[in-house]
Amino acid sequence: MLPYPVALATIRPDLFIAYYGSDQSEGNMATIIDYVAQETRDFSEYPFHVADALVYAILSYDKIPQEVPQLSSLLECFGSISSKLRNFNLKHPSRSLAALWRTPFPGPTLREVEERLHEYELTHPYWEHHSGFSDDDETPHRFYRSIKRNPRFAVTRMSAAEERFDISQQTQYAAETFQLPDGTLLVAFRGTDDSLTGWREDFNMAFTYPVPAQKQAADYLEKVGRLWPNARIMLTGHSKGGNIAIYAAMNARDQIKDRIERIYAFDSPGFNQDVVSSYEYGTIVDRITKLVPEFSIIGMLLQSSPREHMIVVKSNADGLMQHSCYTWLMDGDRFDTVPALSESSRDFRGALNTWLNGMTQRQREHGVEALFRVLSSGGHSTITQLRTDGMKALPGLFSSYVGLDSEDRHYINQAIMLLAGTRFTH
Repeated sequence: MLPYPVALATIRPDLFIAYYGSDQSEGNMATIIDYVAQETRDFSEYPFHVADALVYAILSYDKIPQEVPQLSSLLECFGSISSKLRNFNLKHPSRSLAALWRTPFPGPTLREVEERLHEYELTHPYWEHHSGFSDDDETPHRFYRSIKRNPRFAVTRMSAAEERFDISQQTQYAAETFQLPDGTLLVAFRGTDDSLTGWREDFNMAFTYPVPAQKQAADYLEKVGRLWPNARIMLTGHSKGGNIAIYAAMNARDQIKDRIERIYAFDSPGFNQDVVSSYEYGTIVDRITKLVPEFSIIGMLLQSSPREHMIVVKSNADGLMQHSCYTWLMDGDRFDTVPALSESSRDFRGALNTWLNGMTQRQREHGVEALFRVLSSGGHSTITQLRTDGMKALPGLFSSYVGLDSEDRHYINQAIMLLAGTRFTH
């Protein structure tokens, strides 16, 4: 995700408001919330498609219930023949022998976990940490209430959870695997959360390859592929989650890569051009479906291949708020699409890439370091804290900005000029 808005707020709060846009939702505009509530046919009757991939990408943002088995526990029990032999029970030899060749999928269904989880969310301020995803509590609650009641999704099983957050390594990452009724595995990678650490890792992509979350995603897919060696696989993720899904797929062993049917990336940043032009990327590019809103900012970062299947969807929001997939419009059971990105989005992409291409790797790193030094100067650790403090945070941010050396201020000023020259409405 893009932390430029807060940088902009340090100097030009008027442009900050224009950049962030507003939610222009209208009551009769259908979104993914309506799809989850109304599309109840099972997958055998109405096959899996891109809207379903978005549903599971959204689920990856959720707090992982304790009932969901951890990937590390599954590897310990089922990761190899030797690990299965350790669990051999001489009192039940036939059952234990069968277990040596069984590919288990332990884990609860969405129906089994969502009711308790929903009650948890009602009494704990978890969604404060995902305010970039939805500006109100009721929207995600409606989504989860519909999930547990919908037979299309409620029978999906969850397993192989993994989550890592490390400020010192500047990484934020989480993944889980869903099993559809036909046995297909849907690996979902969480996108950027509300932490400055998560945002920092996103921006590190401008000068570091791979970032820790990308390497962790590739390692995760390798382990899941070994646990279930014959299952078909799809991958999904929103924002950074889609980027690391693509990275994991392109770096998978052929035995796993050959089983990947589709990779869904929802308004996800791309890669540097040398990655997009690489052999590894070319082996999976035709299986990538990338969906972006009309005025995409995040999904236009860095480079993508024209061979990707890109879908442009209407949104009921303006500016950066279009990054929230709760604002994307649907026409019945399909997304409400337009032929191309808005002119503003195309202008922004061109200006951003021109700016980045004019900087060395060292300059990019310096600029990111300076920006996050400013953002964290007041003790803030999340974007929500910055937005909640609002105008109260600006003096501290501005003071930190003034304290930078001239070179670092120059990098931030360039970003602000880039934003000021772009129209932030669709």
